[in-house]
Amino acid sequence: MSASLPDLRQFRLHKVIDDVDFEGEPVPGLRGTFYRRSDESVGVYALAGREVFMAWGYVGEEHCRFNAVRRADGIWDRPRPGCPDITALRTS
Repeated sequence: MSASLPDLRQFRLHKVIDDVDFEGEPVPGLRGTFYRRSDESVGVYALAGREVFMAWGYVGEEHCRFNAVRRADGIWDRPRPGCPDITALRTS
């Protein structure tokens, strides 16, 4: 699996989950759209309709191989190894 951004045109849609959990905690409003190609998987996560990060690796792995976050200017940042360093803040 490459450290470059995955080309989603080469993957098929696998499933979409609303209020997907991140690191074991459901995040209201976070939508995960998951794609597969043979044994490879890509998750694209969106909040309020805006893609905020993606993570990819091989199906069945406990953690991501690579991740990328979308910058404020709308461009994907460079891929980094492992899972994204994301913290979900809760408000009451």
